[in-house]
Amino acid sequence: MKIKYIDGKRFNRGIKAGAKKVVDNQDYLNDINVFPVPDADTGTNMASTMKSVVDGIDNQETESIDASSRQIADAALKGARGNSGVILAQFFHGLATGLEKSIKVTTEQFGQAVQKAKDAAFEALNQPKDGTILTVIKDWAENVYENRKKHIDFHDLLHNSLEAAKHSLESTRDKIDSIRKAHVVDSGAQGFVYILEGITDFLRRGRIKDIEKSEAIKLETRVAHTDISIEDIKYRYCTECLIEGQKIDLKKIRRQIEKFGNSRVVAGSEYRARLHIHTNEPAEVFAIARQYGDLLQQKADDMKKQYLVTHFPHPKIALVVDSACDLPQEFIDEHQIHVIPVRVSFGNSTYIDKITITPSYFYQMLLSDPNHPKTSQPPPADFKNLYAFLLSHYESVISIHLPEAASGTYQNAVAAAKSFPEKKISVIDSKSLSIGFGFVAEKAARLIEEGKTHDEIVKEVIAFTKRTQIFVSIPSLKYLMRSGRVSRAKGFIAKVLNIKPILNIDSRGMPQHFSKSFSDWGAVKKVFRITMKFIKDKQSVRFIVAHANDLKKAEYLANRLKEKFGDIPIPILPVAPVLGAHTGNGAAAIGISWEE
Repeated sequence: MKIKYIDGKRFNRGIKAGAKKVVDNQDYLNDINVFPVPDADTGTNMASTMKSVVDGIDNQETESIDASSRQIADAALKGARGNSGVILAQFFHGLATGLEKSIKVTTEQFGQAVQKAKDAAFEALNQPKDGTILTVIKDWAENVYENRKKHIDFHDLLHNSLEAAKHSLESTRDKIDSIRKAHVVDSGAQGFVYILEGITDFLRRGRIKDIEKSEAIKLETRVAHTDISIEDIKYRYCTECLIEGQKIDLKKIRRQIEKFGNSRVVAGSEYRARLHIHTNEPAEVFAIARQYGDLLQQKADDMKKQYLVTHFPHPKIALVVDSACDLPQEFIDEHQIHVIPVRVSFGNSTYIDKITITPSYFYQMLLSDPNHPKTSQPPPADFKNLYAFLLSHYESVISIHLPEAASGTYQNAVAAAKSFPEKKISVIDSKSLSIGFGFVAEKAARLIEEGKTHDEIVKEVIAFTKRTQIFVSIPSLKYLMRSGRVSRAKGFIAKVLNIKPILNIDSRGMPQHFSKSFSDWGAVKKVFRITMKFIKDKQSVRFIVAHANDLKKAEYLANRLKEKFGDIPIPILPVAPVLGAHTGNGAAAIGISWEE
């Protein structure tokens, strides 16, 4: 039977068929993924994007292809992941523009619409690269456009254009060095061809149940191998966010973020946009994006760490912490510690702690943003995803987190660990915060390095949680009051009497009142005196100093410690934003660990 028009229902069902083809073959797409970096996630990202599309249109079938295409474009933009996913979202956005005000379309009208979709996809990038998904989109769309009048049957039009797309896909083997050397085609381009195959197959069969019956294509091609080194990964973080605002200038954003990395894609409309970039400075990029609206669905995958895990020898045990753990970044990188980020929100914009919002940006916003920051623990899905990745490369996982008494982070980690009953995952309560938590994680990392068994490490680390302490001066209770950690009555009294509290950590890992002073610097000096008294009977004492946007106080404490103990190494670290939300600007702390 000839198909002379496509309406909303047919279009929805065709897209579902295309999505299933991508999902069925996502592992293969991951295997051949070598450009722009061989991070083996193109299939996962495209499948996730298309799943979001299917979820967005499920049970919402409409006769109007205008309404259907807008639903698809909106769902794709909200759920887009990765470079190819964002390009797809922009393609669907352009297609929706081309199908505007149509109930159903002929082949001629469809040909005109895909030209707009092609143009929109190319507009998403400042410097489109030949030999990628864009090449196949271009060649396919131009074939459809050229034959839109010749073929009045969608069977013929889409079958012929699919052959053009496949020919274009083959051409990607020779256009980019890394793809040519790996003897593969471009992964994103292959994914787009799968979508076209799914749609074409569905229109040929014409039955919705055939979408569920279709099987993955059997491929013989081997996994791609490349000679890329860690030094070739110039930009560390695969960074994304969704921007919601008014009058978003996509072209201006593209220009503004150009200097911060590569693989730049900005897609969407003046009300909602998806940003993707590979960068070493996610916080800088998001500071720009924040000018255009609220930032949602932030993501920043560490491509260098993923590469090290998959390509380099490492211990059998993986170590996971959350971002409330304050340690030098050099130590985290050297010991391949995997960090689950806590979320920090200002109003409707939610940031990834220490990555898309650094301490310096956080403390600036703390002073200038009218919204008081809120923190939220990582959801169980974050833990599940990381555990699944790590357990495919490590024998077991030790996961250390914020105290159970202070946050739901610990319980979410425990819940996620139960999803892997056949694997060994131990979740440990750090019983401390910030630099105290850092000492616990450092202990675990060194025990892993020494080659201790999983159970030995867990036993020693749990015992060690009792051998850390923090003393911290707080210049104002204002932020603890705002976060609900201190009552307004106590805060008022402290303000009237000019009391500067000094806190330490109780046995549960919660901050508690320990002492007080009546001046800011008096409290800092008292922290040093309290520390000296506390360590009198302790062995093998070590120190870390931390501050909340007040380096001068931290340097004072570090120098006093060195005057007492000689030129010992004393790291000075900024307090993580997720904790700075409660202490506010000006806090200073000494962290202590000791051995029995």
